[in-house]
Amino acid sequence: MAGHSPMVSLRIPEDHLLELERRVGFDGMRNRSDVIRDAVRKYLSTPDFSSGTRVEVDLGPDLSARLEDFCRIHGEQPDVVLRYATREHIARAAADGATVDALLKMRLEELRNRENGSIEE
Repeated sequence: MAGHSPMVSLRIPEDHLLELERRVGFDGMRNRSDVIRDAVRKYLSTPDFSSGTRVEVDLGPDLSARLEDFCRIHGEQPDVVLRYATREHIARAAADGATVDALLKMRLEELRNRENGSIEE
């Protein structure tokens, strides 16, 4: 690839440089330039969603492998799976929260009725 593309200079913080160095040797990355080219390629290939929050999550090796296998088997993209899982989790938590709120209100009403009943007697 040398000589076929323009050279670009940039300044990055030292901790980013150390992270780049750590990735050399993985996934066929021979040097920092390979790592940076791959990162730029990935960045440019992701759709630009001007609305919505972008979140970066470290899934860890086990969950990453499971997600990769799931996507391969089902023909899904990881971002689609994670959006669906997030919607489901929020809906479940909201339903659980609503249930807890309803139970608390019902229990509070029982206590008030019991208290009112004992005062009237």
